[in-house]
Amino acid sequence: MNREEMKKTVLDYINKNDSVSYAELTHLFEENGYDYEGDLMSCSDQCEHVVFWSGWNGDAYDMLTELMHEGKIHREPTIFLTYLIDGGALSLPIVKRSINYKTDHWLPIVFRKGPERREGKKHGDTGKNRK
Repeated sequence: MNREEMKKTVLDYINKNDSVSYAELTHLFEENGYDYEGDLMSCSDQCEHVVFWSGWNGDAYDMLTELMHEGKIHREPTIFLTYLIDGGALSLPIVKRSINYKTDHWLPIVFRKGPERREGKKHGDTGKNRK
């Protein structure tokens, strides 16, 4: 499956399920034969040590960033149990509060359909990728 087809498949999946974890998207990529594996991490723009996910390539992360910039999806924090149910998690300490961490901590998130709905929060924290 090419990138544009996969992007549409991801968007359709999020629109149908409305709360989709990185673990679920990993399974979706595998089911569709999409080459997503890599050595990058998706991290917060606010604190580089807040990690959303790891193990994907730049193209896979960029696909989600594009969908966020287009206002088609947004990201929200979720509970750790979501990832246990979905069959994947990171082996990092979990973010407990809003501080500037000095070491990597995982913030479990899900993707939801539509633009971000929270007032007062800027739309720009789409994350960045790092090795």
